[in-house]
Amino acid sequence: MTGHVHFLGICGYAVSGAALVAREQGWRVSGSDDEAYPPTTDILTAAGVDWVDGSDPANLDRWGVPDLVVVGNQTRATNPEWLATRDRGLPTSSEIEFYLRLTADRRRIAVCGTHGKTTTSSLLAHMLDACGMDPGYRLGSTSLDLGSSARLGTGPFVFEGDEYTTAPWDSRPKFLHIRPSSACVTRLELDHPDVYPTLDAYRAPFRELARSMPAAGLLVLCADDPECAALEADASCRVITYGCEEGAAWRVRLGGDRGSVQTFTVREPGGEHEVALTFPGRHSALNAVAALVLAVDAGASLQRCIEACATFRGPARRFEVVGEVSGVTVIDDYAHHPTEVEVTIAAARDRYPARRLIAVHTPHTYSRTRTLLADYEHSFRGADVVVLGPIESARERGMEATVSSHDVASRVGEAVPVHVVDSSAEAIGLLARISRPGDVLLVLSLGGFDKIALRLVAALEAAGVH
Repeated sequence: MTGHVHFLGICGYAVSGAALVAREQGWRVSGSDDEAYPPTTDILTAAGVDWVDGSDPANLDRWGVPDLVVVGNQTRATNPEWLATRDRGLPTSSEIEFYLRLTADRRRIAVCGTHGKTTTSSLLAHMLDACGMDPGYRLGSTSLDLGSSARLGTGPFVFEGDEYTTAPWDSRPKFLHIRPSSACVTRLELDHPDVYPTLDAYRAPFRELARSMPAAGLLVLCADDPECAALEADASCRVITYGCEEGAAWRVRLGGDRGSVQTFTVREPGGEHEVALTFPGRHSALNAVAALVLAVDAGASLQRCIEACATFRGPARRFEVVGEVSGVTVIDDYAHHPTEVEVTIAAARDRYPARRLIAVHTPHTYSRTRTLLADYEHSFRGADVVVLGPIESARERGMEATVSSHDVASRVGEAVPVHVVDSSAEAIGLLARISRPGDVLLVLSLGGFDKIALRLVAALEAAGVH
C-alpha cells in the first residue's frame, strides 16, 4: 500500500526515520511537530519532505488530505492536530505499527533495556551490514556507520525496543508490538516515572516480553544485572546470558583502553575471542557482546562481527568526539539518566585517565529528576568539575517545575566543584574561561543543551585555550 501518509511528531528520530523509509517506498510524505530542532529538521528538509513546525488541524489539508496519519508517541492526547485527525475519522497508525506493516514478512530483532539500546542496536545493524546481510533498522539516533536512523533493507530488521508508550490511545510500551524472533535486555532499572511509578510497574512489560517470545526464539539477558537475569524465569524460549559474572554463557573479561579502542575477551561455548571495540567502558563491552549474540543467532559470521567492533563509529551523540582544540577534547553524549551519567563518566575516565574531566549535564524532565534525585549522589564521582544546566522539560513543558538543577547540585557533594548555569550561553562562557590544555569536556544531555558541544568547539577556537 502506498499513498499520502502524514506524520505527527515527524522530527523525532524514530518517526523521521519512518517518514524517510515511507518516502523511499513511494509514499507521499508530510508531517508536523512542535518546537522541533536539528539534526532531524535539517535531514527532513534536505530530503524534500513537506513538514511544518507547529501542530494545527489545518495541516491535515495543507498538502491534501492524507490516506494515513502516523502518530509519534510524543504526541500529546490534547494535541489539536491529533484531535482533528480523530474527529474527522482519518485512518491512523502508531509509528511502531507503521514499521510493522513495512516488515510483516521479516525476521525481527528487538534490543530492549533501560540503557544502551541505541548503541547496541546500531552496532548490531553495523555487524549485519558488514556481513553482507542488508539489514533493516529503526534506531533512536543516526548511525554514523550506516548514515541514517532507519532503513528498510531486505535482511533481518533491527528494532530499538522502546519501553515508552506507543501513542495517545495506546499506553503499552512499543517493544511489545514488535513480536521479535530474538531480543535482548541490556539492563533493567526504574525509568520514565511519568509512566511507571514503581519498579514493579516498570518491570512488568519486560516480563511480558519474556513470556511472549516464540518457543523457537531467543532471549539474551545481561547476567551482571540481577533484574535482567531474573527475566529468565519468565522466558518462554531459549535464553543466552552474557556478562562479566561467573556463570554467564558468554563470559566477558575486560582488558583496558589502548588509545582509541578498548580490548576485552569473550568466552562462549565455541571458544575464546579477543575483541577490540571503539567505545570505552564496561557497559560498552557488555553491549557489544549482546549484539554479537544476536548477530550470530541471525546467521552472521562471529569473526566478521568481531572485526566490525573495531570499525564501529556508533550512533550520533553517543560518546561522539566532536572536536579537539588546543589539547581540549569535546565529547557529546546522550546520557540523561543518573546511571547513564555515571557509567559514561567512568568510561571517559578509562579512556583519559590522567586528564581533567569536566562534565556538563542537563537533567531530563522534572518527573525523572525528582524521582531519581538520590541517584545523583554518585553520578559525578569520576568527574573533576561539574557544570549543570537547566532541567530539560521536554514532554513536560508547561508543567510546574517541582525540582531544579540546584537540587541536583546539592546531591553531588563537596568533593567536586559544581557550577549551576541558567543557559547554554552562560555555560559556554564559563567553560571557555576555565578550560585548559589537556581537559576533556564531556557533554551529557538528551536534548544536546542547545547544541552546546559544537558551540564549545567554536568558542574554544575563538578564545584560544592556554
